[in-house]
Amino acid sequence: MKRMIFAAFAALLLPLLSFAQQNITGKVIDEKGDPLESVSVLVKGTTRGTQTDKSGNFTLSVNGNTTLVFSFTGYISGEVNTDGKTPVNITLQSTANNLNNVIVVGYGTQKQKDLTGAVSAISNKDFNQGQLLSPQQSIQGKVTGVNISQNSGKPGGSNTIRIRGGTSLTQSNDPLYVIDGVPISSDAGVGQANINSYSTNIFDMEPTNPLMTLNPDDIESVTVLKDASAAAIYGSRGANGVIVITTKRGIAGDPKVTLDASAGASNVEGTLDVLSADQYRQEIKTLGLSIDDKGANTDWQDEIYRTGYSQDYNLAMSGGGNKTTYRASLGYGDEQSIIIGSDFKRTNARININHSELNDRLTFDLRVNYGQTFSSQAPVSNTVGSEFGSSMNYEALVFNPTYPVRDTAGNYYNVPPYRVNPVSFSDQILDQLTNNRFIGNLSTTFKIFQPLSINVNLGYTDQNINRNSYISKANLLGEGTGGYASVQKLEDYSKLLETVLRYNNHWGNHSIDAIGGYSWQYFVNTGDLTQASGFLSDAFKWYSLQAASTINGISTFQQSNKLISFYGRVNYSYADRILVTGTVRRDGSSRFGEGNKWGTFPSGSVAWRISKENFFKAKTISDLKVRASYGTTGNQEIGDLNSIQTLGATTSGYIVGGQRITTVLPQQYANPNLKWEQTAQLDLGVDFALFNSRLSGTVDYYDKKTSDLLLRIPVPSPTAVSTQLANVGSVQNKGIEISVTGRIINKTDFSWTANFNISFNKNKVLSLSNDQFSGNNIQIAPLQGTVSLGKYAQLIIPGQPLGTFWGPKFTGIKDGEETFAYNGVDTIIGCAQPKYIWGFTNTFTYRKWMLNFLFRGSVGNDVFNLTAANMAYLSNLPGKNVLASAVTSGINADAPKQYSSRWIENGSFIRLDNLTLSYDLGLKKSFISSARVFLTGQNLLLITNYSGIDPEVNAEVSGTGTAPLGVDYLSYPRARSVSVGFNVTF
Repeated sequence: MKRMIFAAFAALLLPLLSFAQQNITGKVIDEKGDPLESVSVLVKGTTRGTQTDKSGNFTLSVNGNTTLVFSFTGYISGEVNTDGKTPVNITLQSTANNLNNVIVVGYGTQKQKDLTGAVSAISNKDFNQGQLLSPQQSIQGKVTGVNISQNSGKPGGSNTIRIRGGTSLTQSNDPLYVIDGVPISSDAGVGQANINSYSTNIFDMEPTNPLMTLNPDDIESVTVLKDASAAAIYGSRGANGVIVITTKRGIAGDPKVTLDASAGASNVEGTLDVLSADQYRQEIKTLGLSIDDKGANTDWQDEIYRTGYSQDYNLAMSGGGNKTTYRASLGYGDEQSIIIGSDFKRTNARININHSELNDRLTFDLRVNYGQTFSSQAPVSNTVGSEFGSSMNYEALVFNPTYPVRDTAGNYYNVPPYRVNPVSFSDQILDQLTNNRFIGNLSTTFKIFQPLSINVNLGYTDQNINRNSYISKANLLGEGTGGYASVQKLEDYSKLLETVLRYNNHWGNHSIDAIGGYSWQYFVNTGDLTQASGFLSDAFKWYSLQAASTINGISTFQQSNKLISFYGRVNYSYADRILVTGTVRRDGSSRFGEGNKWGTFPSGSVAWRISKENFFKAKTISDLKVRASYGTTGNQEIGDLNSIQTLGATTSGYIVGGQRITTVLPQQYANPNLKWEQTAQLDLGVDFALFNSRLSGTVDYYDKKTSDLLLRIPVPSPTAVSTQLANVGSVQNKGIEISVTGRIINKTDFSWTANFNISFNKNKVLSLSNDQFSGNNIQIAPLQGTVSLGKYAQLIIPGQPLGTFWGPKFTGIKDGEETFAYNGVDTIIGCAQPKYIWGFTNTFTYRKWMLNFLFRGSVGNDVFNLTAANMAYLSNLPGKNVLASAVTSGINADAPKQYSSRWIENGSFIRLDNLTLSYDLGLKKSFISSARVFLTGQNLLLITNYSGIDPEVNAEVSGTGTAPLGVDYLSYPRARSVSVGFNVTF
């Protein structure tokens, strides 16, 4: 019955909406007169269109008088009103600064020339190439004000991303990720970083990357919303910036099949200079110590590192007709890592379908992505206890080099109780993690009447993490327990409903684009962890925990939160000269206290295109626009249930009459005043283009202050709870960003395009107090490696930046002892914050050849070389090997390990991050429309004075899953890789 009613309704409605169909033909060429293939030809305001063929020709059926939009990567988009005429011919102009580019912003799109806020957009043609460890690396070094660094070289590992500096002291500083209109949780899965064994932290502590199940080959563009004007539309989640990811969609035309394939090899970037077997023997003899010499000469770093191999395949098909377009893709990647026992596999499937009805008044957009990653994780733990045999990396540095890998019986050599053979970690300690993630959304838009339309967006995400770990009975770490297994399962899902009413109208010199919307999103996070020991056989592993004699622990949890929002934005333009944007969002979150569940986040911005004024006569300046913005955003990533009183059951309890009685105690007290961290930001910017847009760029100054910082403050004793989360203190970030792009050479056979960007940021903690609590400092980054145990490497101090190193100032060595200024009293000894970061991208083309490379660097940041602080003392001998520098340091063999400025080093660096050489095979006259082969190298060159392996590292030393800035301790080494591949389109 419903189908019959709909058919009857459509039969009555369609004649009213239909117009006479007309076939329009035409041709698209470039400024040199050459035809352009695969140019997108769309009916303006619709998804109906086609593509040009190899000769630049197209045919499209339209309804009467229609405006066609022509767009092609690397060219200025053009529009032509058909006015019933055919053919329609157009010439597209290439440009380095495409001001007419339409970029995706929050809840809509804007032309780049109409932006009033600080927004940077990178299309897929400008992404970094090669075997990327994560999708975030595709824009590394490309965007001003965005500092992206790998926390380690682990495939699938996490990244530290700071947009215009960190704003929070103890909560998340990660940006909000929005994939095809669906905001995703960036902290889901962080809990997997905290699998603690029976005594020490053995397994990898690094959290999962929230984007790892997304295939970089499926991404069309990445937009970074940096200032409050751009990010305020996301309100309580925009304080750390917003990264908007848009995936590729199909274009009308004949079906096209694209295949990308590559294979590569990689080696460890470097190793530490420890004593060889002969040097080890000699130094122990010199010190008059005894040695258990097995007669071998083993380089343990060489034993655990290997040449890694990788392969990557991506297959996509796209096409469609006037009403329906599609793109479907499959991806597969397999990487054998540079550390034995460590492997990574990725599979992805995506389908995007766009459909229009009622003469394009009704459109549907369906986007579905499913991804799975599987990793065998080497036990590279770098937290508390790593020096007691729990880290494969550490053991490779300190294990006796006179020992062979195995004895005559084929068993691994160990040195009980703490020295574990590093090679044994690869097959006797297993840690396997599978991550499945589904992201889907259905968006439908109905044009009520010109200029009003309504959009409804439904989104759903579901992530499942399964982690199974096992320590063999044969391994020294598992001997005392008879084998040890842990099984962890985590799941998080979210549901999204959004409704947006849009008004878009132009009259005379005036233009208004306004939206008003409602959003509802619900998050659920659950998990369980079971640990068991005492197995008859290693064959049981985690498959049969009932075979264990002891269940060491069982824990489960479930948390949820809800976010309800109302928002609006108005973009006004007068004669393309005066541009004004106003945004407001009101968020309600279940995470906060009763009196602060709702917050309002307004922003405003204005821009003046001076180059459009009649008095502006400078012919060399193609475009000049000044802009200013101010607004507030929030940070609600504080976790769940932190505003209410909670009770928790202990895992031990009391024994009464031979029976264990579970006890329930308070975990935290209620804080009804808990509210958002709030960031107010001012941005002043200039956008310019010179010499007919051959040189273009932007300059921004920003000043942002974050208040109501969330800190855990001490609760007066005696009490069952020692701390409570409260809004205390403020922090400030000020900076300047500069980006310049130029088409330096633009000849027929040869061209050179370059981009240089540089970002200066000054971070300062303003206060750690409020009306009820007064604080002076907060200790972070606990010291490991038996170096000054009980102390911390960094201090959060009012008036100083985050990442401030605090400790004794080293002045030299006297009589074999370290000496310090001020009688060893702690003082400021360095800062992990860089003074500035920069990136320099160059693209050269010569006929069918293309060379693209990226240099990037960081200047002024300090690194605490905690690995050296642990290993540069002769007191390690004879039980542990040492760095070669320990022999020549002049420090007595019995001198204790001490944390000081001696270990704070300049971490400035220049890195050749990416280099790609490609060749166009020129097969367009065959059934192959395009074919390209390429050679890519990554991390090919590193220039630095840092004595460790790599200064760009944020090793996890706190045991929380969140790495403090600038601490290098037993990190998973970064690889230097080369890959070859091809791209072909049929």
